[in-house]
Amino acid sequence: MRKYDILSDINKSLSSENETPETELNEYKQDFLEMNIGSLNGIMRSAQSILESLDDPTVKNNLTESWIQGKIAITEDYMRTIHEFVKYVPSDDDNAFAGDKPGLWENIRKKKEREGKKYRPSKPGDKDRPNPEAWKKAQK
Repeated sequence: MRKYDILSDINKSLSSENETPETELNEYKQDFLEMNIGSLNGIMRSAQSILESLDDPTVKNNLTESWIQGKIAITEDYMRTIHEFVKYVPSDDDNAFAGDKPGLWENIRKKKEREGKKYRPSKPGDKDRPNPEAWKKAQK
């Protein structure tokens, strides 16, 4: 280890001992903010790349795979949930987003957990298929 590295490590350990809990929390939040922004940018770039490649027959064919539909549906649900929380829930109330009753997407997630690899989305007319009103409400 070089002298500079040793001195740098000592300086970091001394400065971290003097940090207040509030400072540590702010640094922690800043780290999460930077990671989340990076992840959102990565998601956006990947989705944009797929959409821009729709003229490629291979890409179109790959998008017809049944397991892809499941992943895209889950991703869409997660992104909508994140969007709603980030845009509309006050930051000081982390529990305000949780409702008293599970919604449509939560019920679908529970069904996927129950059925595991045997999961198949319900078809129109199935008893467990949400009615059109429930779909419209879930799309909001």
